[in-house]
Amino acid sequence: MFGQNAYFFALVLSIILIFSSFNYPFLNTPVSGQTPGTPISQEQYDKIKNCTTELSKKPTPVEYLTYFNCGHVSKDDSGRTIRQFTLIVEENQKIPVTYEGHILDAWTFNGTIPGPTIRVTEGDLVRIRVINSNENSNPHSLHTHSIHYAKNDGVSMGGYPGGAISPGRSFTYEFVAQPYGVYPYHCHVDPIADHINRGLYGMMIIDPLEPRPQMTEMAMLLNGYDLDLDLEGPTKIPPAALFQTLEDSNMTEDMTENETSTEANTTLVSSSDLESADTEDDSGEDESSGEDDGGADRVNEIYTVNGKAFDYMMNPIVLQTGKPYRIFLVNMLEFDLVNSFHLHGAMFNYYTAGTDETADYNTDIVTLSQGDRGIIEFTYAYPGTYMFHAHQTEFTDLGWMGLFDVRGDPVDPPLHDAT
Repeated sequence: MFGQNAYFFALVLSIILIFSSFNYPFLNTPVSGQTPGTPISQEQYDKIKNCTTELSKKPTPVEYLTYFNCGHVSKDDSGRTIRQFTLIVEENQKIPVTYEGHILDAWTFNGTIPGPTIRVTEGDLVRIRVINSNENSNPHSLHTHSIHYAKNDGVSMGGYPGGAISPGRSFTYEFVAQPYGVYPYHCHVDPIADHINRGLYGMMIIDPLEPRPQMTEMAMLLNGYDLDLDLEGPTKIPPAALFQTLEDSNMTEDMTENETSTEANTTLVSSSDLESADTEDDSGEDESSGEDDGGADRVNEIYTVNGKAFDYMMNPIVLQTGKPYRIFLVNMLEFDLVNSFHLHGAMFNYYTAGTDETADYNTDIVTLSQGDRGIIEFTYAYPGTYMFHAHQTEFTDLGWMGLFDVRGDPVDPPLHDAT
């Protein structure tokens, strides 16, 4: 009896050992395609993100859709990923913003409107060096939405060196990327609306540690142009000399060989300084503003997605039926309270601010306030040419409209979970 039981248990144990030696990946692979407990490498993740290898490229609006700059990558002693970026601010850049010959007297990050799409992963140490070119006339800064120390916030109120970078100087902003989501970045020197209107803005994507479900991705920033640059009221950009900040040799870098003593000595800007600048600068030209219009609202003459009016109508974006797509969407429109994105012929899942991996709702139109953003995911079931545009008719007529050229055979429309 004992011998029979021993034989039975030995047989069962042998069967268990044999089956445990087999690998059944389909039992362990989640929706995203990543096996739990097996962290993806930084190199593999960057390939999934479609990170560009041409970090100095100036993409056209068409190329901008899929131009993701993931920076120069290195590791610290603990193995944490460090991503380094350089943004060069240049004024007096002549940027074509329509097909009808309209040229903007632009201020740019790295020569394009918008600036490069910065892409990092949650937990990365991020260093962004902003260089204010010698030829410029105004101070500039970089403000990124997300979590960081005040000294890296890019505003002048606290007297931090990075709050207003004088022409010929630079500043390196450093922070740990957190939390994951989609964020705008922009110059934060007053008048902020004018610096943004001229082109000093872009998108920063902080990806979650575990990749989202893989699909073709695009970046779209919505904006407008007030071409005559009329500021309401008496606001003017104060002289750059007033924006010198607290001396900090470890954080600021001299970009000139012969810096004058005035530039070397840093002071805080007082409200009286700003008022005197407004009243004493009557004889000089102020290229950023026109005549005092008595407080009238500013008006955009052109509206775009990714910087050039009707560019995706002239160059339709080719998609395939049945294939999933993801759009990182940011509204950087000034002088209008809201903007919107409307998709024809399909519905999309919308993730507000991109700070969750569960969609908030399924729709075909989303309305965005200034600086608002999110993630759109959609699939086309039927071939054809479909519009996407602002649902404000004026914005559409003045440039904010594009086309999706959807190709392939019809497929069953995707089902959407109401929860």
